[in-house]
Amino acid sequence: MKSDEFCVDSTEMILKRHVHAHGFQADGCTWQLAKQRGDRAIRSMGSKKFAAAVKELVALGYGEVKLEKPLTYSSLREMP
Repeated sequence: MKSDEFCVDSTEMILKRHVHAHGFQADGCTWQLAKQRGDRAIRSMGSKKFAAAVKELVALGYGEVKLEKPLTYSSLREMP
């Protein structure tokens, strides 16, 4: 694995952890909220990577899609 591949993986993991942390709020986490509360790296990822992170978190059983429009993620359990 190249060093830039690791960077992409770790950056996407940072996004997943960020989305998951904000998903415990009563209203869940939308891209707008993630962007507002995120740093420059989070904001630069865009809504498509947010949607991919939500899809993966749901597939792993960490949360669920609360609303489709706007895409809203709700956390169900803690990540290790």
